[in-house]
Amino acid sequence: MPIQREASGFFEWHDRQDRVPLLGLASGRVDQCVERFDEGGFQGLFGTGSFGFAQKDLDCLARFPTATHIWFWDVTLRDILGIYSLTRLRYFGINPKRPGIDFGRFPALQTVINWWIKDDRGLAKSPIANYHLWHYKPRSKTFSGLELPLHAKSMELFWANPVTLEGLPVIPELEVLGFHRCRNLIDLSALPRIAPNLRTVFTTTCSKIEAGPGILDHPTLTRAAINGKVILLRNGS
Repeated sequence: MPIQREASGFFEWHDRQDRVPLLGLASGRVDQCVERFDEGGFQGLFGTGSFGFAQKDLDCLARFPTATHIWFWDVTLRDILGIYSLTRLRYFGINPKRPGIDFGRFPALQTVINWWIKDDRGLAKSPIANYHLWHYKPRSKTFSGLELPLHAKSMELFWANPVTLEGLPVIPELEVLGFHRCRNLIDLSALPRIAPNLRTVFTTTCSKIEAGPGILDHPTLTRAAINGKVILLRNGS
């Protein structure tokens, strides 16, 4: 079910893939949001201008201490300190028009959808297991300087502009890796170094990627699909 206005008068997001219902934050109605959140059994919140969120800060999050999931998009934030009141946070999605975030301050964090900015920190030591990185497009067209969660088990990159994987750190627990619309990417030969225990790799709309070094010679890889075509399938997949 898509986001829609319910009889409560609030925008609500039910039937998500992770089955966690989210309540839309409406600026000017925070008191009512708190009441609806508690009575409706919500576990998370979302905020975007088209659904009533117009604040420049996230101070109101302190009113929802039990929230485990939050999503903010198409917003411009000048202050994000309110997120640190969410000590139970497990799922976090946010756009880049914001100050930097210390992801190491969330002890329960598992899934992050992030538009990384240079002021973000704490990712390497965070407990994040599932990480989605969107629109990483440095002028250098390399991954040098990018911080990633080193305990991730699944990672997907969308609209990244690097040509190779050089500059990425070793992520020893990574098992699933996906690339989407990374149209400059031509070389995956560094995969065995970066993800020595990788099981699955797949790409979509990455026209320059071909089956070759890094995939066919990866010692633990059991499944690889390049732009929709399965090119590697081994026992154990």
